[in-house]
Amino acid sequence: MKALAVLAFTFGIMAMFDFGRYRMDDAHLAQAVALNYVIYRNEVMRYVLSTGQTTPGDISLASLSLPAGWTQLRQWHARIQNGCLYVWGPASDEEVAAARDLLFGSLAVGQAESGKLTPGGSALPAFVSQGNLASVIDLGGGS
Repeated sequence: MKALAVLAFTFGIMAMFDFGRYRMDDAHLAQAVALNYVIYRNEVMRYVLSTGQTTPGDISLASLSLPAGWTQLRQWHARIQNGCLYVWGPASDEEVAAARDLLFGSLAVGQAESGKLTPGGSALPAFVSQGNLASVIDLGGGS
């Protein structure tokens, strides 16, 4: 009987705590994912531009020098094809908008819609899935 009383008392105390405030709301989650993408994208760009890499193919996560403690929040990808660097991954509309805000509305970043980057209108290859957050950077020539 004492055990039930202690259990009821413990549940009563726990009910008074507001654990909801420790959860990330949608706006903060979108900001976190957007920042995660921008950090990844910037490191991919730094790597490609500093090494002069223009060979078509995927850029592995292991080849990048991401900040200590950085954790991939989405499955981001980077690939060079036809003289362009593509950085993309799954994201919600809110996450795409937050990433564009972080990059000051750059037309090089947007959402993949019907094979094009929206806004901006750059053509996207088939490996960039519909609805993905994507970025296109011209490396100065097709290959």
